[in-house]
Amino acid sequence: MKRLPLVIAAACSFAAIGITPAIAAEHAPVTINLISAPFGTGSYVLSNALEQISKTHPWLKIVSAESPGFVYNIKKVASQPGLGKTLIFGSGPVVSTLARRGEKPFDKKYPPVKLLGNYIMVAIWMATLDPDIKTISDLAGKKIALGRAPQINWAVEPKAVINYGYGIPSNKINIQFAGPKGAVAALKDGTVNAAVVGGYLDPQKSQISLSPQTMEFVASGRKIRHLGWTPEAVKKTAARGIPIVPYSLPAKSFEGLDAPLGVLVDSAAWCASAELPDEIAYEITKLIINNVNKFGEYAASGKLMSPKGLVFGWAEKDIHPGALRAYKEAGVLK
Repeated sequence: MKRLPLVIAAACSFAAIGITPAIAAEHAPVTINLISAPFGTGSYVLSNALEQISKTHPWLKIVSAESPGFVYNIKKVASQPGLGKTLIFGSGPVVSTLARRGEKPFDKKYPPVKLLGNYIMVAIWMATLDPDIKTISDLAGKKIALGRAPQINWAVEPKAVINYGYGIPSNKINIQFAGPKGAVAALKDGTVNAAVVGGYLDPQKSQISLSPQTMEFVASGRKIRHLGWTPEAVKKTAARGIPIVPYSLPAKSFEGLDAPLGVLVDSAAWCASAELPDEIAYEITKLIINNVNKFGEYAASGKLMSPKGLVFGWAEKDIHPGALRAYKEAGVLK
């Protein structure tokens, strides 16, 4: 069998990832640093995966490192003019909104961040073992357990929906901030009437992977009632500046779910400042789109990544212009 001439073979290789040989040969190497989240988290693992995947690019190299978390990331990129030209970071729509408005846990207002691509979609709802509690509205006057107070997904967001979406003020409900695992344990022990539960979502395929504590709870054999949020309650909360999205999980999405369930959805995402050049944002985003099915080789949560999920929950104005170009070229957005 004849081998392809070297030039033709190289051209085929570059074409496979959307780069013409001329551009690949002429472009100087570019290194982009990525700060993610604490060691061992899903954000850390999937950011390392992006670093490995970037090795297939002819001139772009991504170097991932752990960080204390999303609040630190936003502060870091704003700490030095020009840093955003070579630094991308883990963030999300809710934490970035709090930063832009200068609300706790932030000490002042920070510049808006721009989306490159979601990598984890978190779906949150409530659960109870009390047969007399049938809806979220029935939680008024009851004792509930949420995540730790600073946790955006497991505490800040469900508390906001209860307060703003259902009009139940905090002084009319007894909230214990026990952590995601502690919340389920308190519900099983009978020390609270309801607890926060959740999982990780692929909105394109309507698939969910339950969080470890939720999976253990569902498999416990207890008679669980899952308490969904109404779309109206989630939208009311979003209108108050907490940019969460309502989503309906189909019946049978997991064991014991006999009817559709309304959940709130937030995301963890790779983001950038407006300083990141459009060309670099375009190349990073195209790399993610073209390899979206490979992240599952690095982490179970990566199997839930999908083209539509990469932009789920973000308005076009909040997507980096270079990334937006990549999504429109790929047909993810019109």
